[in-house]
Amino acid sequence: MYERVLVIDDSPDIRDFLVENILRPKGFEVLAASDGMMGLELAIAKEPDLMITDQQMPGLTGLQVLQKLRERSIDIPAILITGEGSEDTAVRAFRLGIKDYIIKPIDAEELSESVDKALRESRLQKERDQLVEQLMESNSQLQRRAQELNVLYGVGKSVSSSLDLEEVLQRVVEAAVYVVGAEEGSLMLLDEDRGELYIRASKNLDSKARSMRKRVTDSLAGQVLQTKRAIAIGADSQWKRTHTALLVKSLIYVPLILQNKPIGVLGVTNQIKDSSFDSNDTRALSALGGYATIAINNANMYNTMARERTVLSEVVEQFEDAVIVVDEDFRMLVLNASARALFLLPEDNVIGRPIMDLINHVGLIRMVSEPNSQDDGARVEQDLPLVDGHLYRARVTLVEGGSRFVTLRRLS
Repeated sequence: MYERVLVIDDSPDIRDFLVENILRPKGFEVLAASDGMMGLELAIAKEPDLMITDQQMPGLTGLQVLQKLRERSIDIPAILITGEGSEDTAVRAFRLGIKDYIIKPIDAEELSESVDKALRESRLQKERDQLVEQLMESNSQLQRRAQELNVLYGVGKSVSSSLDLEEVLQRVVEAAVYVVGAEEGSLMLLDEDRGELYIRASKNLDSKARSMRKRVTDSLAGQVLQTKRAIAIGADSQWKRTHTALLVKSLIYVPLILQNKPIGVLGVTNQIKDSSFDSNDTRALSALGGYATIAINNANMYNTMARERTVLSEVVEQFEDAVIVVDEDFRMLVLNASARALFLLPEDNVIGRPIMDLINHVGLIRMVSEPNSQDDGARVEQDLPLVDGHLYRARVTLVEGGSRFVTLRRLS
């Protein structure tokens, strides 16, 4: 793109000389004005890269043109030409930011060098300004990314430390709304029996929206679920209907995938804001969706284990022998009433605690730790005297996964 130079001079001969002998041969786009007022109007309208102005002109002088541009916060590099050099004029000119001050008669070589120098400085200043702007934008993006990572880290800690599924899913939705700057958020899970999506957690949705269900086959969220692909619609797209049956200006939906099976959708929407979401927002939402999936899987596994533990507890309660089951870290999983009575253990505050903190019997603790965790089905058997003064046959069996099944049968 050609650089644009504005020449302001009431002398046609000087204007032609500057235009035809200095500026056009250098390839500049040239604008010309015959008086100060016309020059001021062109400078405001065309925003030239450089201005060469005479000082003494009818209407407005060169310095007056510069002053009026400054009052409008318009900064155009300028070279001032004057017929009479004076210290006062020079001081005023440089205070107004001129790049050079040339006294007539004009030396073509001197003016040519002055033009080159002024434009070179202007280019460098623009480049510096652009670099500063880019740096500020980069810093802003880095700060936003750091905030996103802090939020994601916090949600990740919640997932790993909490078994309260409702709490974790609500935090995921709140984090999604915060990270991408959305107005609303929701986490929908699939009701397979009815083929519908229902809202499990939400942020800023009213009660009616929270209670609505949508069939997978006729909703945008359902499309995301079926295709297992995220979708983003910006403010420049035609408004779409969401699972809430409300019109929105922009949205992101990402699928929740558990063991390659879609189980739900995490979404954020804007009804009022005209701003669109970008690819970074989609990635952040996908990460949060992954945390939600982990939380759901953890909850499912915990519930399964709890059910199995309940069944196991019911079974071992039928044993007359004392029965204790510990996990691979020797924490109590199950014990029956006979075991509680034998070791004088309370009804509460036992499950989950290490067996060595509850039972003070070196021989039994050694037996529990002896089977090799690499040898499923390994068994250790020994007769032990216990606290009640009787002899017991203790048997420790290693089961799959590293748990130990301990039985104690009274012999005498």
